[in-house]
Formats: sequence, structure tokens, C-alpha cells
Amino acid sequence: MGNTLTDISFDCLPFLVEQEPIYNMKGQKVSKSYYDKSGREAVRLRYERIFKDYTYNNVVYSNVFIGLCKRIEYLDWSGEIAYTKNLQPYLFNLEPVFLGDGTETIVSFSSQKQREILRTERYKADDWLNAKNPNLYAMLYQRYTTAYNYYLRTGLKDDLVNEIDSEVNPEINTVFNNEVYGYEPMTVKELIILNLQ
Repeated sequence: MGNTLTDISFDCLPFLVEQEPIYNMKGQKVSKSYYDKSGREAVRLRYERIFKDYTYNNVVYSNVFIGLCKRIEYLDWSGEIAYTKNLQPYLFNLEPVFLGDGTETIVSFSSQKQREILRTERYKADDWLNAKNPNLYAMLYQRYTTAYNYYLRTGLKDDLVNEIDSEVNPEINTVFNNEVYGYEPMTVKELIILNLQ
């Protein structure tokens, strides 16, 4: 059936039509569906992250992003899940990420594939924000260009969050304090920070 990073192709089944995958605000792939000719969803692929305790040099680190998993949900005629198949997980070959202060303090773990996935998600989230609210996106990009680009390249968000938190421009703070339609009482500022990795 393929590994977790490669989508299973249902293209060979002439009675199914593929739909564009669904991504959340953070740029993470959530699901992908196939529909029959009548427009009824027949197969759904679900994508999830695996977070677990990870042991390195006899030290246990909690809540580490160690891999990805995918499951296939086959739906019956009423739209209910009739059968689920969990695929084998895709696990990262993790290496420690050090603080860099000469103390060999480990701050996280990463792998080449994990970094690639996270980088892709950051840019998809960036595109999502631009598509949903071009004016807000333009304001953020213009006001925080250096910190925002640094975050996109590296995934390190502290500088960007600090600049947003210490904003003194009343017009920008007015925008930040607006509630997000459909996510009330979440503010624009909270939504922006929530969607950073």
C-alpha cells in the first residue's frame, strides 16, 4: 500500500474522483478524499503526527515529534466509516539539536525529512494566511519583514512573537485585538501566534 509519505493512488479505479487535499491553518495536511461519480465520499485518507517520549543517551524527552501516520477510511453508502486501515508509521531518524552555548544542552530533535516537512508546512500556512486575508498578510509582512522571513526559513518564532507582543502602533494593535470570525473569542493576534510552529 506504500509508505506514509506517499499517497495511495486510487486513480486506477474509474469510479472514483480525487479531490484536492485539505490543509489546516498551520499548513498541515489533514485529509484527502475520493468521491464516486454521484458525488458521495467513498474513501478518505487521514494524516496525523506521532508525538511520543523519545530516549536519547538514557534520558527520556517527552512529547517529541517522531513521525507520521496515515489511515484509510472506507465509507459506506450512508457516509459512515465502514472500515479503517492504519498504515505503518513513517518514523524519523532523529538527531539531537543543541542549544549551541557550549554546554551540549539538547533543545529538540530533528531529521532531514522532519525539517523538510516543517518547512513546507510553514510556507503552506503563509500561503493560507495570504489567501484568507491579503490585507492582514501584507501588514504583517511589511511590519515584521525580517523576523517573519527568519521564522519562515528557520522555524524559530521567538523574535517574531516578541515583536508582535511588543507592538506599540495603535492601528496595528486594533487589528490584532479584533476577533476572528468563526473562531470567537479568539483575536487576530492569538490566531497568528497559535499558527506558528
